[in-house]
Amino acid sequence: MRITIIGSGFLGSALAHHWRQQGHHQITLTTTSPERLGVLETLAHRAVLLQAGDPAALLAALADAEVAIFCQAPTGSRQVDTDAYRATYADPFTTLQGLLPQLPQLGQIVYTGSGSVYGDAAGGWVDEAVAVQPRDGHGQVLWEAEQMLQACRSPRRRVCVLRLGALYGPGRELIPRLSRLAGTTRPGAGQVYCSWLHRDDAVGAISAAVEGGWDETVNVVDDEPCTVADLMERLVTATGLEPVCWQGDQPVTPAMANRRVSNRRLHQLGYCLAHPRIVLPRLVSIDDALLGAVSRRALHSPRRRANHNLHRHEESVQRFLNALQPGTYVRPHRHVRAEPGAGFECFVVLQGSIGLVVLEADGTVIHTQRLDAAGPVRGVELAQEQFHTLVALSSDAVLLELKQGPYQPTADKDFLPQFPQEGSVAAQAQEERWRQLFEPISP
Repeated sequence: MRITIIGSGFLGSALAHHWRQQGHHQITLTTTSPERLGVLETLAHRAVLLQAGDPAALLAALADAEVAIFCQAPTGSRQVDTDAYRATYADPFTTLQGLLPQLPQLGQIVYTGSGSVYGDAAGGWVDEAVAVQPRDGHGQVLWEAEQMLQACRSPRRRVCVLRLGALYGPGRELIPRLSRLAGTTRPGAGQVYCSWLHRDDAVGAISAAVEGGWDETVNVVDDEPCTVADLMERLVTATGLEPVCWQGDQPVTPAMANRRVSNRRLHQLGYCLAHPRIVLPRLVSIDDALLGAVSRRALHSPRRRANHNLHRHEESVQRFLNALQPGTYVRPHRHVRAEPGAGFECFVVLQGSIGLVVLEADGTVIHTQRLDAAGPVRGVELAQEQFHTLVALSSDAVLLELKQGPYQPTADKDFLPQFPQEGSVAAQAQEERWRQLFEPISP
């Protein structure tokens, strides 16, 4: 089958790759970006530059196509205005309508639209039979595009509109996208439903529509609409990031459309979702965002330090981030375990500089070691029963600590009793003396 895909971005290129692997179809890809031509030529029989509103260029791209698939999207990463939406989604179909008499071989048009045409349903279910009521200019443009495309239907030409959920998948993974909200304060209670769709299911549904000759409007979303709050709770469970603080008494402006989109018709047509619901793997990213968040908590803590546990207390291996700010006092201690060698502690500095001070039981300093994220020494493993303390030699210093668990608050540390308690004036003076051990000696 000869197929032209108009728009070869996130979805269009994945669709082309899918069909390229099968080798069943002859594919033409279009793009508005000259720099993408080389990549697209590896996925298709032909790749061409096209502004879909250009009649001559669109005619050339569809000249021998039996199926046209429109999965165009605005370029760039910024939110576009209604006029840009119209140029992307509606204008190409105005152009297409005028070209159809010259395209007698075009037997099917497939368009990847959006469930945003439904507007707000106060959290209720909507399906393809519900009257469309766009609630903003963007939704109105998408509805106009659908109507223009429906006018292209004829006894010899099928038209299929696929109303997709919000896409995610390789290159658009959910964890990095959602992580930007972790630890923030948001208005409302997060009880707004959203519909999602894995890119591979979008590809699979388009392929099924072509192979099955679908001639109707079909919602293509996963099986489980979820609220924003539920999605963020899953993120916290999966990553250990800070939860969102919802302010239920604060209105969301502008209000979000709240609807649950039904995919019943998709199932009736025989399509089986590969990703029926969102699954977030337990994957804790130790990245700049997390290091910054822990450092900020340390800065505002009376102790001038803060932990971010990657473990649960009952687990046998304790692993956590420890952020230290200059001035924090760590009372000298050692770790003692019943099993030989189990009282070790491993430090790896991820950001900034830390000073490790090793002491004898009488409090004598026997070794100092500067640990720096830039090297030359970035970490150490300290043996069981070795007394030690740490001082922050830079702002926002963060280290990864590993030690044997499970955590037992009353028996985790054996402190040197001759050193002051944390929070005392004497403790502050002692920390300053230890920090001076790492200052350059004046000539």
